[in-house]
Amino acid sequence: MKAAILTVLSCFILSLSACEKLPAPVEQEAKQEEKKQPEENGQQNGKENTQTMTMEITAGGKTITATLADNATAKALAEKLKSGSITVEMRANGFEHYGPLGFSLERHDEQISAVSGDIMLYNGNNICVFYGNNSWSYTPLGKVEGKTADELKSFFGTGTVTVTYSLKK
Repeated sequence: MKAAILTVLSCFILSLSACEKLPAPVEQEAKQEEKKQPEENGQQNGKENTQTMTMEITAGGKTITATLADNATAKALAEKLKSGSITVEMRANGFEHYGPLGFSLERHDEQISAVSGDIMLYNGNNICVFYGNNSWSYTPLGKVEGKTADELKSFFGTGTVTVTYSLKK
């Protein structure tokens, strides 16, 4: 009887050790390593991606630059800008300047808390540049970097302004 119990216990212990995790096949390791790589979001290892598109925004004889977002809508805007600059009559709204593009872009709206410097698409055919905060459903188009809220507000002024958007050469 003891021999039978010892045999059963030995088989049980051997079956448990058979459940030990085995090394992954080489192909599976490669796929897992790919997942660990940083997503391409315009930067790799702290260096800017050469695919980043820069847009110039001109108003009242002054020009500032913005980096376009890495999404389908911003890429569609860049394609339009490759054909030439776009001029928009933009109106002040307390926390932004906004105006009609004159054409529609595909919307991928999401609830966003926009902050100073954000450039958003609103309703598929309006461009908004923020110098204040607002939470609404927008599609991101880009970001003005290196300008304070006061600098952006001063750039656009207090009323309606003619703004030209173009790709930086």
